Amino acid sequence: MDDFRTQLAAVIDELLAEGKRPVFLAVDLDGIEEIKRRRSEESLRQFLQSAIDAILRTTDASDAFSYEDRSIVAVLPDVERLKLFARIDKLRRMLPILSQTYDCPLQPGFDVLEYEEGQGVAGLIKQLVGRSAEQKSA
Repeated sequence: MDDFRTQLAAVIDELLAEGKRPVFLAVDLDGIEEIKRRRSEESLRQFLQSAIDAILRTTDASDAFSYEDRSIVAVLPDVERLKLFARIDKLRRMLPILSQTYDCPLQPGFDVLEYEEGQGVAGLIKQLVGRSAEQKSA
């Protein structure tokens, strides 16, 4: 988790130094556990990297990180809402097709998180943990 926080803080600091406001796209990969169950841990890692690459290309994100092996968080610089939702729609179609290669019926979910300067990275992590807890209880 600390490595994730360190990387996230570095990307945020870089965007803020450039005068850009970071926006976060959390992508939940519901069904991804099937890859590990049907194939292997290595297949899961390969899929996560493929999904991160697809998200980076589709959203023009500054960076993206896997979180808890079932979510990906992409850091986007100053993105217009309309463009972001168009990109989410594209990912909603693309990621399940990518998962078919791994015999996985993926159903991605998306959430946009705002960066609160007063709360910093800790506030963002709190939002992510809260989302994780909600998903586990659902």
